[in-house]
Amino acid sequence: MTPDRESNVWSRLAQPKWLFWLFRGIIFLSFSVWLLFAPEYDQRIWVPFVFLIAYSFAAFFLARRTREDKFYFFTCIVDLILITSTGVLAGDKQGGFFLLYFLIIPFGAYVSGMIPGLFLAFLASVFYISINAGELGGAPTSSVLMKALAMLALAATVGIVVREMKGSKSRLLGMFDVLNQRTSELEKSQAQIETIYETSHTLGERLNLDEVVDEILNIVQKILGYRFFSIFLLSGYNGVSLLGEIKDGEKKRYPEPEALPLTGRLRELVGSSKPIRIFDAAEDPDSGLTADGIKSFMAVPMISRGKAIGLMHASSTRMGAFLDQDEKIFSILAGSAALAVENALLHQKTQELTIVDDLTGLFNFRYFNRKIGTEMMRAKRYRQPLSVIMIDIDWFKKCNDTYGHLFGNRVLQYLAERIKDSIREVDIACRYGGEEFAVILPQTKKADAEMIGERIRRRVESGEIVSADKSSTVKITVSLGVATYPENGKTPKELIAKVDQALYLAKGRGKNVVCTV
Repeated sequence: MTPDRESNVWSRLAQPKWLFWLFRGIIFLSFSVWLLFAPEYDQRIWVPFVFLIAYSFAAFFLARRTREDKFYFFTCIVDLILITSTGVLAGDKQGGFFLLYFLIIPFGAYVSGMIPGLFLAFLASVFYISINAGELGGAPTSSVLMKALAMLALAATVGIVVREMKGSKSRLLGMFDVLNQRTSELEKSQAQIETIYETSHTLGERLNLDEVVDEILNIVQKILGYRFFSIFLLSGYNGVSLLGEIKDGEKKRYPEPEALPLTGRLRELVGSSKPIRIFDAAEDPDSGLTADGIKSFMAVPMISRGKAIGLMHASSTRMGAFLDQDEKIFSILAGSAALAVENALLHQKTQELTIVDDLTGLFNFRYFNRKIGTEMMRAKRYRQPLSVIMIDIDWFKKCNDTYGHLFGNRVLQYLAERIKDSIREVDIACRYGGEEFAVILPQTKKADAEMIGERIRRRVESGEIVSADKSSTVKITVSLGVATYPENGKTPKELIAKVDQALYLAKGRGKNVVCTV
């Protein structure tokens, strides 16, 4: 027999139902052997023998409908009565059948516990002493009492051993539960780490900052399952910009993040570049960036090239929600996020270099062509006006010829500054080419566009530019043309043609004026 099969056999035999039927078989066998070899006996002994058979069949059906401990305890009492009556009828008061007590008593203690087992031993002792009462004054007295005490000791011993076994089993099962829980947590953490590593590849491939932030929010929400999360980008030592967050399971991105002060433990985190984990937020009121109802939180720095560029912050309404493993996984994600955010920022700067005019700092002609199309599509979709201002410096060639090209560059920079000071944040100022500039004004009617154009004209005219040798000052003026969608054109090409026409009209009217068509 193989060890596995042998172990399976013993585990089955240790079950109460198998022991019950094993002892039934031993009692039946004892009856049968005695009946076969006894020289003469009282015919009434057949009554307990028949009762044993009928009672065993009845027990087979009752065992499934009754609670095990109560059922087995009751059958043990019946067995004691059956064995006692059989012993009396057999005429053997101190041996033979009474040895079966030593099967029934430990079985009762095993299945029902020490107290029921002691009760069975006491009951068996009473039966045994009662039927041997006539001989207690003689020599066998010690033998009767010894057997009675042995039954009590056997019940107590088995009861104690079973109680300890059940206690050990309970502790062992508790250990298994803890082990299973730890194994489950470890498997979950391993799966999270593998998933984060896999998604980090796609995260690094995204070059748009908004897409990177959105992907980080997805990972935190779907893989880590955090309901409260924020990702910040450092803006100086004392400030951060909130790029995105999860509030009670709802994702939010902020393409134009608001600057927030960096205080409390989060400021320490940036300074030390070490994660922090707070078990109870109530015991750390100076933690920073904690909201009402938050019981615990965790924050890790986003480090790229040995320098913190931001931080990630997770919180929970449960106390002690974050463990060491959570911190490790969060730190892994923060490292991947730092590289992805930095790549997106570098890509953004590279794009800005390709769409920004080096001299004036305004967008270039290529960006203007792309943006005018985008803004016109938006204006059509939402049925809103869109205006364009075209600006040209008056007598610019004469200025270059008189004061030189370096001075001409200063004039261009001066005009760029005046334009930026005169328009809104949503407006788009571009260097159209040479001494011409253009401004795209989303959601702006023609009358409002004329007012903005007039503001630019006045601010340019009111200033002076000092010559390179500082010997003289020069005033410049500009001519401006204004055109508006949809009345002046329904395509970018038509609108640009109309604004050019308005600019030529301003030049023809003596310059330093705003004209429309």
